[in-house]
Order: sequence, then structure tokens, then C-alpha cells
Amino acid sequence: MYFKIALGNVRRSIRDYGVYFLTLTFGVCLFYVFNSIQAQSVMMALSETQAKMLVLLNNMMGIFSIFVCVVLGFLIVYANNFLIRRRKKELGLYLVLGMNKGTVARILMIETVMIGTLAFAAGLGLGILVSQALTVVTANLFMVQLKAFEFIISFNAIVKSAVFFGGMYLIVLIFNTWVVQRYKLIDLLQGDRRNEALKLRSIGLSAVLFLASLIILGCAYALILDNGFMMFDMEFAASIVLGSIGTFLFFFSLSGFLLKFVQSRQSFYYRNLNMFVMRQLNSRINSAFVSMTVISIMLLLTIGALCTGLSFNQVLAGDVEKTSPYDATLYVYDTPQLGSSLSQDIRDQGLDLDDFAAEAADLDLYDMALKVKDYCSAEVITLMQNSTSQNVGEMTIDFLPLSQLNTALSMQSKPEVTLGDNEYLLTYSMNAAESDILKAVKEHRELTVDGKQLIVSQPALFLQLQNFSAFGNFLTIVLPDSYFVNKLPASQSLNLNYKVSVEEGDAMMDDLAKKYGQTTGLAYNTVTRAEMFEASGGMKLILSYIAVYLGLVFLIASAAILALQQLSESADNVQRYALLRKIGVEEKMIRRSLFIQIAIYFLFPLALAVVHSIVGVSAVIRSLVALAKIDIGSQVLLVGGFLALIYGGYFLITYTSSLSVIRDRVQSRRLE
Repeated sequence: MYFKIALGNVRRSIRDYGVYFLTLTFGVCLFYVFNSIQAQSVMMALSETQAKMLVLLNNMMGIFSIFVCVVLGFLIVYANNFLIRRRKKELGLYLVLGMNKGTVARILMIETVMIGTLAFAAGLGLGILVSQALTVVTANLFMVQLKAFEFIISFNAIVKSAVFFGGMYLIVLIFNTWVVQRYKLIDLLQGDRRNEALKLRSIGLSAVLFLASLIILGCAYALILDNGFMMFDMEFAASIVLGSIGTFLFFFSLSGFLLKFVQSRQSFYYRNLNMFVMRQLNSRINSAFVSMTVISIMLLLTIGALCTGLSFNQVLAGDVEKTSPYDATLYVYDTPQLGSSLSQDIRDQGLDLDDFAAEAADLDLYDMALKVKDYCSAEVITLMQNSTSQNVGEMTIDFLPLSQLNTALSMQSKPEVTLGDNEYLLTYSMNAAESDILKAVKEHRELTVDGKQLIVSQPALFLQLQNFSAFGNFLTIVLPDSYFVNKLPASQSLNLNYKVSVEEGDAMMDDLAKKYGQTTGLAYNTVTRAEMFEASGGMKLILSYIAVYLGLVFLIASAAILALQQLSESADNVQRYALLRKIGVEEKMIRRSLFIQIAIYFLFPLALAVVHSIVGVSAVIRSLVALAKIDIGSQVLLVGGFLALIYGGYFLITYTSSLSVIRDRVQSRRLE
């Protein structure tokens, strides 16, 4: 019997469950998709490095999924609370008919399990389909070919999804039982007659607070644009705090300020149902300014995560081009033991570079006890400090012979330079804008080496001297070769470009390095361009998927909260719509007024979030443009697509569900 009652309730209230069902479906779909990534690897020809990156991604997704569980769990409880409030009178009638509270809770449990089972099945099916397409995206980010397409189902991800879903539903069942036991019969029977008291605010105070919010937001924008997300310092913290306060004050003051502003435009205010719409909207914002603040910030995180997270793809691709100018670099340690160039010592060990290397150039760096703080201005140190957690001032500046610099320039197809006996050149390889470095470095700074006064020959030159696996912050001073006679280098390395294929060259390079290390007993390391591209692909994959995962979760949370609030408001305002019908207002005008109210309520937090995002993303792009040419157009289109699909979908479901609420309630009142 209880099952039949629950089934009938679900059928009758299927439209009320629309937002609830959609949220559960999206949640299960996302959870499955981003926890099944590793299962898709069987279709891809991954190297050992890429396979490790995929394992790392899978582990990180497991960690982030805990956060996702918390967010979605909150949403499910929030949505379930709305459904119970929506049906207070119905639950009260069950008690009047003789059911006890335990039986009512059992009926709710059966209904919840029915909807949850359907949502889980729908979300799992959708997730399995989406995960197949995600395989192609993963292969593209890894820059690998698919072996052959297979329809993959990750049973591990299904189990994780089931455990996550079951845990959340256990919380919901406990919550339902507690809520039913807490309510009194009179509260249930009169639940639809209890309205929230309207809090009126001074128009003058609202106007002042509105202007203050704009000023505070302007200050926050100026701070974040100046900081550029380059340092998490007091300036960054101040921008976040001011931005949050400004957003809160914006919505707090809007309810009192907006209505008065529209009332001053009488031709608009008294047209159609605009008076009713504005008062309804004013009442909603008045009572929900805190949630609108939170939703606006969550939408900012959504847009920011998707735009900037995906933009890092271009940065990483550009970084590989900058930090890996050679096919391979061989580093050795304890180099003072060599007594000769690295290439010559390799040949002396009976190993031949000419088998696979078209070009091989030694790079000897010398330590002359010159620290960054002893040479650079405070402005330069600040620029470098912005992009590293190291104590930049205490870092040592390397010295390089001019002949080796010109060899490196030749291998990179760049023009050679010349130096006089009293001249030097500064080169740099760092995560900072070239224009900032060129402005900050004193172009005619004197330098004393071996008792001789030297002057800089030309502005600082950007040059990556070796393959390097991360953003570097290095300065190198180039001197004529005569300054290095009878001096031992602090480090030695060898840059190579292959005359064979990359795969063959990397294999031969690895074999040569191992033999050299075994023969000499020296510690060594190789960094190849192919390895850098593989690592870059892995980082692109991780950053992109985390950005999309969290961005979509924030988007679903924001849209679901707005939708549930609007449905609750519609249920509370049924009497007002009934009065409109009684005084002769056409059904078309009522539908239009409801549509406008919900549309404005959805657009307000989104509009402010978009403004926040334009400023924040601009600051990030300005900082990243030094590393790579950023084209954010594709990211904007992608974010727009997600917003249209998910946010717009929730809006449409909210409108249709709200329309059915005011229709059904009016009909039920007529029957009474």
C-alpha cells in the first residue's frame, strides 16, 4: 500500500521533482565521467610518462570528488527540504487520516528512493556516453593517437558513483525522518498560509549603499588588475575581501534602490503588470540578498575556472616552445672532475655523439660569487619574486663564455652577438614580461669582474640556454672567453639537435647517457623536448579537467539553488496570482510576468558575475600573455555553451514548474 501511495505521489508531483531530478542526474553524470578517465587509457598509445600523469589525474579527481560530494549533498538536502515544505498540507492530511509520523516518513523514503534510482540510472547512462567522447579530448590533450575505439564502461567509477550516491541518500533519509518528526500537525496544515515578513529599508540608505558598493567594487577591480594574480599577498587578499563586500552591498541595497528607481519611470512602471513584477522582484531580492551574493561569487568561480583553467593549455604549449629549444639536454653533476668539455669527455669514453646528433654544443656555467641582490635593482627582484616562492635576492647569477652563447644562438636560428673587452651582456629566462625586465634592468650598469670595469653592451636578451622542465627564473651574464681562462665551471651540460627521428634520437640519447654515467660514475640527467611535450600534455589535461569539473559543479549548484528558491517563492505567492485572475488579468499576461520575474532573478547574479569575471580573467590573461599568445575566444564560447545548456536549462525548468505550481494550486483552491 505504501508503495502505491508513493508511486501515485511521484506521478502526480513529477513536475515538482524536475529540478531535483535534473540536479541528481547532472551530479551522477559528472561524478562518473571524471572518475572513469583512467579506464579510457586502454584506447590510447600512452608513454610511461603520460601513463603516470593519467594515474596522477585519476588520484586528484578522487580527492576533488570528495568536495563535489559535499556540494551535491548540500544541494540534495536543500532540494529535499523544498519538496517537503511544498507538500506540508499533504503530509498533514496523512496524519489527520490516521497515519503516524513514522509511516509518513516511510512514504517519503520510498518516493525519494524512486526518484533517486531513476536519476542514478539516467545520470549513469549519460555519463557513460559522455565519457566516450571525453576519450577523444584526452587523447588530443595528450597529443597521442587512439589505437582503436572501444566502448568502455568503468565498473570502478560505477562503484564509486553508487557509494557516493548511497551515502548522500542515507543523509537525506535521516533528514526526512527528522523533519517529519519535528513538525506539528497545525504547522503542516497551515504551511501554505505562512508568509515571510517583508523587511523595508530606507530608500536614501539603499542609494548610499548602492553607490558605496560600486566604489568598493571599483577598488577591488583596481587591486586585482594591479596584482594580476601573480602574488597571493595583502593586495590580493584585499581585492578578494573588497570584492565580496561590494557584491554583498550591491544586492543588499538593490531591493530598496531598484523599486524607487523604476517607480520614477511612471510610463514603464504602470504598463501592463510591471508594477506587480517589480514589487514581486523587490520582495524576492529583499529576502534573498545573501544567497544572491553567494550565487554570484559561485558563478564567478565557474566562469573564472573555465576560462583561465583552459587558457593555461596555451600557456603550457607556449612554455614548452620557450623552455625546450633543443631536442635534448644532458646535464652532469660534480663537473670539476672532468677537466675538459662535456662533449670531449663523452668522446674520450669511447661514445660517439655523431651517430644521432646533427648539432652538439657544450654549455659551461661559471660561479663568480655574484648574487641577484648585488646586481639587480629592487624592481627586478620584485618582478622575479612575483613568479617564484624562492628567495630571489640570494640566488647566484651564472656566467657564460661568449663563444658558447653564440653557439646556442646559432642552434636556435638567432643572430650572434659581439662584445668588446670591456663589455658584457645579460640574458634572462624567467616567468616575467620582457618589457618589464627591459624597463627594470639598468641598461648601462657597470660591473666589476677580475678588477676590470665592464659596461652592458645592449638591453637584456631573452634566451633559454638549456631544456628545462619548469618555469625558470635565471639570470646569466655573458663575458668574452678570456675571462674564463684557468677557471672551472660550476655546471656543465650538452645541448643536442638530432639528425634522426625523435623516437630514435631519444632512445640513443638515453642509451648514451646511461653508458656515460656507468663509465664515469657521475650523476646525470637528460631532458628531451619530447618529454617536455608529454609533461605539458599531462599538465594541460589535469588543469583542464579540474577546471571543467569544479566549474560545472559550481554552475549546477548556483542554478539549482536559484531554481529551488524560485519554486518556493511561486508556491508562497499562489494567492497573489489567484487575485490577478479574479480581477480579470489575462492568463497570457500572468505567464509573461512570471517569466520576467524568474528571468531577472536568474540574470542579476549572472550579470554581476560576468562583470567580475571580465576583470579577473583580464588580470590573469595580462599576466599569462608574457608566456604565450593567449586566444580566449574559444574559452568564452565554451563557457557560454555551458551557461546556455545548464543555467538556461535550469531557468526553463524553473519557469515551467513554477507555472504548474500556480495553476495547480489555483485549481485545488477552487475545488476546496
